[in-house]
Amino acid sequence: MSLSNAPEGQRRLFLALWPEESERQQMAKLAAQVAGRRQVRDANLHLTLVFLGATTPDQLAAYQTALADVAIPNLELALDRYGYWPQPRILWLGSNRTPPELYELVAELHRRLRGCGFVPERRAFQAHITLARRFNGSVPTELLEMPVRWQVNEIALVESLSSPEGSRYEVVRRWPEG
Repeated sequence: MSLSNAPEGQRRLFLALWPEESERQQMAKLAAQVAGRRQVRDANLHLTLVFLGATTPDQLAAYQTALADVAIPNLELALDRYGYWPQPRILWLGSNRTPPELYELVAELHRRLRGCGFVPERRAFQAHITLARRFNGSVPTELLEMPVRWQVNEIALVESLSSPEGSRYEVVRRWPEG
């Protein structure tokens, strides 16, 4: 049985770029090569656009209405470098050059959600895929010879669920609907 990480009657949600299986396998292979046993579960690999947090049913309905006609740019991410945040000890995969359209998409999502009372995080958006938590290894500094090429044309509303085996993520909805 899975339980939400959010308070009773609420769901812990976020908007993300959700990779197809081929991209996910490439990301998982890179994580296994560098992160070892601390790596994030393969099925949980994603790129968070907006963390919504604990969300009531009314908030969820408002968010979905606000996003109903959101335009998703067709763009390609070239995930070609590792990064590391020492304070939370996070190893991540990112891009040496993030397409401006991705920043524009995040700004548009924030604009639409603010109309529903959503307050975005203060820290600036940085496109990344978390590969490992509590990472203590060495971080490769060179660019990847074979970057993960990820063609993006949709966003996903994802719920974070907890279980005895740890967190797992479940896609609730995608935009554009198709």
